[in-house]
Amino acid sequence: MTVTSIPAIAGASDSGHADVVEVHPWLGRLARWGYIVRGLIYLIPGISALRLALGAHGAAVTQTGAIELMSREPFGRPILIVVAVGLGAYALWGVVRAVSDPLRQGHSAGGIIVRLGYVSSALGYAGFFFAALRLLAGKSAHSSKDWLARLLEAPFGPWMLGIFGLCWIGGAGIAEIVKALGGRFERDLRTERMGPSEKRFALWLGRFGIALRGLVFGIIGGSLVAAAWHLDPVRTRGLGGALLDLAHQPYGRFLLATVSLGLIAFGLFSILCARWARTGAANPSVPHARST
Repeated sequence: MTVTSIPAIAGASDSGHADVVEVHPWLGRLARWGYIVRGLIYLIPGISALRLALGAHGAAVTQTGAIELMSREPFGRPILIVVAVGLGAYALWGVVRAVSDPLRQGHSAGGIIVRLGYVSSALGYAGFFFAALRLLAGKSAHSSKDWLARLLEAPFGPWMLGIFGLCWIGGAGIAEIVKALGGRFERDLRTERMGPSEKRFALWLGRFGIALRGLVFGIIGGSLVAAAWHLDPVRTRGLGGALLDLAHQPYGRFLLATVSLGLIAFGLFSILCARWARTGAANPSVPHARST
C-alpha cells in the first residue's frame, strides 16, 4: 500500500464506497477476537482485586500479570498464542480505526482527537502483544521501570514524561469518565440490533465499567507526573499499583471493591463487544441513537 492510497481508503466511507472492513471482512473478525482478549486482561485483574478487597492475601494483578497467569494454565502455551493473536488484533484494530476511519469519526477537531486516541490504544496493546511474545520466547515480562529510568535521564525526559502523564490523566482518565457518563460510547455499539433489555444492560455495563477504568487511568497518569516531578521511576504505578493506592486510602477496602467491580464490568463489557461492537458506520436507514 502506498502512502497516497491511505487517504483514499480513509475517504472511501465519506464518498459512499465500501469501507476497509467491508472490503476486508477478516479485519472485523480479528477485531472481535481482540475485544474478547482485551476483556480477559481486565477481568482477571478485577477478580484478583476483588479478592484482595474481601480480605484474601496476595498481590494485585496487572494486565501483563494476567497474561502471565494464563500462560501458566494447563495448555498454557497454546492459550498464550491465542491471547497474543488477540492482543495483536486489537492493536491492529486501533491502527485501522485511526487511519481508515471505519467508524466515521471524520476530520473535525473532535474526530481527530478520537482517532489519536485509537493510536494511543494501538500502542498500548502492541506493548501487551510484545509482552506475550517475550513470554512465548521463555523470557520474563519487561519492567516499565527500566525504560522510565532511561527516559528520566535523557534531556527533557522528565518534561516528556510529565506531559505524557498529564495527557494520560486527561485523555485516558477524565475523557473516559466523561464518555461513560455522557453515554458517548453508545455510538460504537450496534444498538439497532439489540432488544430493549439487552440495550439497557449494555449501556449500564459500559457506563459503570468505562467510568471506573477511567478513574484507574487517572491514578496511573498522576503517578507518571509524580515520577517526572521527583525524577523517580519507582513512583510510577501500573494497574496493580493504582489498585493498591486505592486500598491504602480511607475506606480503602470499599474503594478497592468498587473499582474492582468496575474492572470486572469493563472486562465483561469488552468480551460482549465481540457481539455488540460496531466495526463500520451505522446503516443510515436504521435509526441509531447518538448521545451527546
